[in-house]
Amino acid sequence: MSDHIAHLGICDDTFRLALLHPQVHPVFKRIMTAHRDVAHLGSVTRSADMWSAEVIDWAGQQLGDCGGDDAAGEQNPLAQQKLAFVLGALTHRSADRLTKPITRCWGSGDDLGTAGGDANESKIMQDIFVFREVYGSGAGPHADPFTEATLKPSVTEGQAALEETFRVLLRRALIAMHTLRPDWDDIHNWLTALLKGLQTFPKGLDQYAQLAAEWDQAKVKKYLIDKHFYCRQDPVIRLARDIQHGSTVTPEAVCAALADTDRSHSRYARALAKAMDYLLAAGELFEGKIDVEQAKHRFDVGVPELSLQD
Repeated sequence: MSDHIAHLGICDDTFRLALLHPQVHPVFKRIMTAHRDVAHLGSVTRSADMWSAEVIDWAGQQLGDCGGDDAAGEQNPLAQQKLAFVLGALTHRSADRLTKPITRCWGSGDDLGTAGGDANESKIMQDIFVFREVYGSGAGPHADPFTEATLKPSVTEGQAALEETFRVLLRRALIAMHTLRPDWDDIHNWLTALLKGLQTFPKGLDQYAQLAAEWDQAKVKKYLIDKHFYCRQDPVIRLARDIQHGSTVTPEAVCAALADTDRSHSRYARALAKAMDYLLAAGELFEGKIDVEQAKHRFDVGVPELSLQD
């Protein structure tokens, strides 16, 4: 799948459509607006199939009686934010299912940095396209949470030093936490989880900056057009952009566009439609209309991510 930026774009566009969809749970709509930043964290978090249904079921028990409006009435003060995180994570799952088959066309190196070859480059091109198309290249009223400087190269020693300083500050913040607290009753599993979960900085932002500056049309064709990543004419994408730009869009139009989205449309459009399917299933689980196992089936848990090849 494309990386950070495209995940956020699919999350934001899904939420734009969801706010008008009559069948999306009203608590979800409030949370999408109030906790967009937390949903963004979920949208760039892997392995949602391992815990999404369980957390939504739990959130339904926490928020069901108070309708999610009165935080003081919740059994857990973080219930709304945890639910927001999972709603964002569901959009991540949809995005992966629809776009991973693109990046895997060039081998298995799509999680590597600059050494990842074509697979890595394809992901970066998807990210840059969404940065340009959805977030206005970081400028104007639709740029949030980005700025124009996001993908600009570190052209001076000062800029490069600033980025290095930022990473040092992250390390200092970890040091200020004093120590990690292990699970002394199960140290081997704790160490396994710690070592496997360590995050590095594998993506080269200078490669992002170079590709963004060049915007090579041969690469645009290879990675985006030929792979049918995004089409401005897809009805569901047109509606997402119309909503974003302040045009009047009816709930009926949203439902019709989602219902009509099929394999003839771009993978980005199909990712929006599948993410909406997940949100609707999540709403039914939240209300207790379906159980956790039924929700997992609706979330495609256990279905290979690369099953949607065409």
